[in-house]
Amino acid sequence: MKVTQPIKNICLVLLIIQAAIALGCATKARNPVPADQISKVEILGTPGIRAWAGKINPEFQQDFIDAVRIKNEVYYPVQKPGCAVSDDLLALSGGGSNGAFSAGFLNGWTRAGTRPKFKTVTGVSTGALIAPFAFLGPEYDETLKSIYTGISTEDIAKNRGISALWNESLADVTPLINLVNTYVDESMLTAISEEHAKGGRLYIGTTHMDAGRFVIWNMGAIASSGYPDALRLFREVLLASSSMPVFFPPVLINVEVDGNQYDEMHSDGGVMAQVFFYQFTLDIAEVDKNLNLPKEFKCVEIFVMRNGKIEPDFKEVERNLIKIAGRTISIMVKASGMNDLVRIYHLAKQGHIGFNYVAVPDEFVYTADELFDREEMNRLFQLGYNLASSNYEWSKELPWGK
Repeated sequence: MKVTQPIKNICLVLLIIQAAIALGCATKARNPVPADQISKVEILGTPGIRAWAGKINPEFQQDFIDAVRIKNEVYYPVQKPGCAVSDDLLALSGGGSNGAFSAGFLNGWTRAGTRPKFKTVTGVSTGALIAPFAFLGPEYDETLKSIYTGISTEDIAKNRGISALWNESLADVTPLINLVNTYVDESMLTAISEEHAKGGRLYIGTTHMDAGRFVIWNMGAIASSGYPDALRLFREVLLASSSMPVFFPPVLINVEVDGNQYDEMHSDGGVMAQVFFYQFTLDIAEVDKNLNLPKEFKCVEIFVMRNGKIEPDFKEVERNLIKIAGRTISIMVKASGMNDLVRIYHLAKQGHIGFNYVAVPDEFVYTADELFDREEMNRLFQLGYNLASSNYEWSKELPWGK
């Protein structure tokens, strides 16, 4: 049986949950961090590796200030007349196989000759898998194209069937692990570390399942840590961010508290946010004050790529438990994406940052049932490529108004 779209597969989910309750399926052992010790967690012995969303983080704050100063004063002197700082930011959303749209758009943007060099790139879910390549620049365009036009479902996951009863998910993602390990290697880690040293910042979001909170990881800090486990952690964060709960297994990340070893369970960042900017970990006004950046001399733009449509498609719902449950989940995910776009818009306006977004056009018709259908992904890739290579005019305002 093929691994199909989560909404299509919800019947199997309910059946397995029922069976699990009835049979009392086994629970795998783990060693979670005690609730009162979470704030003391150390990772790779390096401060500033990650931050909780919704809370100003002094280490992230200072790191971001240093990054702006280094990038604009040392490596990329300001070229735009009248600008004290000139930066471009990219935020990549979740969306599963829709990631082919962003992959195509980035390729087309390069072809158009107007693609900027991004100072900061954020990614969640499928956007997390694209983010490192987008961060490193056009030289990775062909790799992105190869991944998002050459894979199919069997290259990502295999259905566990009845064995899901004694596992953590419906699917075995060994193929996805192998894919990540193939492309995310020591050479990529070195390249990201070099960009980090120049002031570039790469952030990936995951959901901390124990704490029920959104976590932002400073991937350049991981790459630059010099620790032997840096590559392993880098890969684990990417896998965790793209692991849909129930369908894909969560990722256990080893951490330390006062010399004692524990684990944290992380899963799809899309559970908490479909796309993110800095998620209230930074005080942008304080950053500007520290860098002496008057708003009239601040030339910063954020580009949001939504891997999916903004507006929901109309669909008649049958009076059936499974159909209603599936449609409900679909609407909740769509609403989350809308809310995230609104949040980024207002954060950008408050920070005197130019807002731009692109999404899969409403007229695009989805036809595939599989989670990763190669033919449909090629259509999405080409759609994104054609839009960007024809000098797409970015949307500057929300589709529903200010």
